[in-house]
Amino acid sequence: MKVSGSDPAALELSALAAYEADRYDDAIDLFRSARTATRDPLKTAELNNSLSVILVKQGRSAEALEVVRGTPQTFKEAGDIGRQARATGNLASALEACGELGQAEVAYREAADLFEDSGDNEERMLTLSALSQIQLRQRRPLEAVATLQAGGPVGRASGFRVRMIQFLLRLPSRLLRS
Repeated sequence: MKVSGSDPAALELSALAAYEADRYDDAIDLFRSARTATRDPLKTAELNNSLSVILVKQGRSAEALEVVRGTPQTFKEAGDIGRQARATGNLASALEACGELGQAEVAYREAADLFEDSGDNEERMLTLSALSQIQLRQRRPLEAVATLQAGGPVGRASGFRVRMIQFLLRLPSRLLRS
């Protein structure tokens, strides 16, 4: 898909529309064009974040990691904690998709802390849920449950498996009270 002109904002809007329409290859091309057209380092980092999300979704995790690496630092230097948190979460997602679970875990923890600092509790809970999924994949169910409990009540994002583990962990204390 071609968008006439080189206005980064118009290219970004077209990229978002392509993404919403599940035209991921078009969205990737448009985000890359917008990135090339902009001269603002913060906007470039933001576009790289968006691009990394699509690349992970398309199974192109190595590309996503290459694109998103460095964006958290860009936002940190700008003092933008909210975008730093999102960029760190996107970095964690790309690391996870590349199979770098240890590094992904560290990045998810950092993102959760940043979301907490920024007051975005919903994103913090989603990030902790992603972190707990990594812990489950690493066969660390007790840590996974503790991570979820740190985020607050278990919601839809945690999944059946996590809720079952929580139930099983509460069972001994229920039996002791009987």
